[in-house]
Amino acid sequence: MFVLILLVYLAFRNSVRAKLKGLNGWLWAGITVISFITSLFIGCAVVIYNFCADSVNLDQLSSIDPAVRLAASKQLEEVLNNNPLHAITIELFGIGGYLLIRYILDKKPNKKEVEIHWMDKLGENR
Repeated sequence: MFVLILLVYLAFRNSVRAKLKGLNGWLWAGITVISFITSLFIGCAVVIYNFCADSVNLDQLSSIDPAVRLAASKQLEEVLNNNPLHAITIELFGIGGYLLIRYILDKKPNKKEVEIHWMDKLGENR
């Protein structure tokens, strides 16, 4: 639930940033959501293969027998739930996806404001 609320908030923040740049806010919010979810999957893979490989037999996850796969997935779920550092690491990867899109938006040029020549302003005071 926390991740969903965080995702909505971060997408909203990038949407506001895009509108200030004169870009489509909905499009950039969608790009933020896709980047966040993709980064979560990458973070999940990194955590599983680097931090959980010694606790779980990962070869059983690709087994043909569904009972073996189910037992391995339950074991993996138990290992991920027992250590809160794994969940925090995965969420930090997701925030990294948001920050990537934020960086891209910051590099976009600002919305051009209409410039009024000083000669055109002379007649307004009368």
